[in-house]
Amino acid sequence: MAGFVAVCLMPAGKITRPSALAAMATLALRAVAHADAPAGLSIGVVLAEPYMEPYYADDLGFFKRAGISPNIEVFPNASITLQAVVGNALDIGTANLIQLASAFNRGVDVTMVAAGGMFTSDQTTIPLCVAKSSSIQNAKDLEGRTVSVTNLQGTEGIAVSEWLKAGGADPGRVKMFEIPFAQVGPALARGTVAAGLLGEPFTSQYAADVRAIGYPYAAIAPAFYTGVWVARRSYLATHGPLARKLVSTLYETANWANTHKADAAALFAKLSQRDLSSLLSQTRIPFGTALETRYAQPLLDKAFAYKLLDKPVNAKDLFWT
Repeated sequence: MAGFVAVCLMPAGKITRPSALAAMATLALRAVAHADAPAGLSIGVVLAEPYMEPYYADDLGFFKRAGISPNIEVFPNASITLQAVVGNALDIGTANLIQLASAFNRGVDVTMVAAGGMFTSDQTTIPLCVAKSSSIQNAKDLEGRTVSVTNLQGTEGIAVSEWLKAGGADPGRVKMFEIPFAQVGPALARGTVAAGLLGEPFTSQYAADVRAIGYPYAAIAPAFYTGVWVARRSYLATHGPLARKLVSTLYETANWANTHKADAAALFAKLSQRDLSSLLSQTRIPFGTALETRYAQPLLDKAFAYKLLDKPVNAKDLFWT
């Protein structure tokens, strides 16, 4: 019917050849196909549970339903992902809140578009551990000893220092240095360190040989963002509708993962080629479902107090609105 209407509206006395009509129809079909085609979006992630939302959304069909065609790229850590976003190699990527705030203070074109993984005190996932045979029981017992973290100039270093102070210990009398999670178990066994922060899957892997003496992240706040999604403000200014679709999809995925923990574990096992039985025994991290200052400001304030930020940052100034 549309074709007949088009012919009837031709100017009087003008003859349209069949080939011209065919060309018009082809162009119309291409326009419709282009309008229906999913919007491309490059997303940078780290292959760890706090950053798995894009993979979940893709596997579950949430992106397809939102009209998004994601190109998901894996990076070794959130710092490099942030650099890729700033350098225009990615449209959106993961970042650490302190890294984002530091970039913001330097005037870098980047902002937080969505919450990611979270720490909550009722779902603790990063314990401070000692060897099972160790006599250490509390923070005071660590004075004059060594403690390992994976990042001294970040959330972990702050968390351990705050936990030591809360336990009546002097952080200045505890030597901290960096060791990857994978090496903490052997380091505790050798006595290289007296205590070390552990994260999954290594907490479960070394469960027979270590024991937890505390959960330092809780010394920062009962709940806060451990990962966030960031983009350039200049990109958002020209791709606002697509970015809003992405944010909505990420939060839909977060709600699914928060309420389907066994299913999320199974999907994480499939995507990361991990053993499902061990994942089911681990605590699943929660995901944020909105940007809220109460989950960002405490860590930002601590980061400034520990001189990881050269000036205070108001969490609201980091949020994309």
